[in-house]
Amino acid sequence: MIRLLLLVAAALQVSHGFSPSILALPRTRLAPLRAADGGSGDAESSAATTATSLEEKMKSWEASDEEIRAATLGGVVPGTSIGGGGERTDAFDVGLYIAFPFMVISCLAFVFFPLLVGNIDVTSVGPPPTS
Repeated sequence: MIRLLLLVAAALQVSHGFSPSILALPRTRLAPLRAADGGSGDAESSAATTATSLEEKMKSWEASDEEIRAATLGGVVPGTSIGGGGERTDAFDVGLYIAFPFMVISCLAFVFFPLLVGNIDVTSVGPPPTS
């Protein structure tokens, strides 16, 4: 235990884990928000303009369809059909459809095995070898 603590302390010392630049917190003060018209505006209207400006910012962050196709390999976007309508089932989905029953059955067998172990006949097997 002591060796582990010494190892951690040595790693922190080597990596400058206790350097003053890491431990010092920035001392900044936040100024209160004020309306652009000098504070005479209505609180609801300023909240509405803030919400709409936030929505506009979020829309500008989203990639367009052309940008998404340019960023993918070969222009194929997962989960979209080539014609643009409906959902497309790819090989990953088919694999999950096939594996799901096996996963559920094995999970149920694992959960209920302690209840079934008493019903297994092991008298004909005999004791394990000792040598």
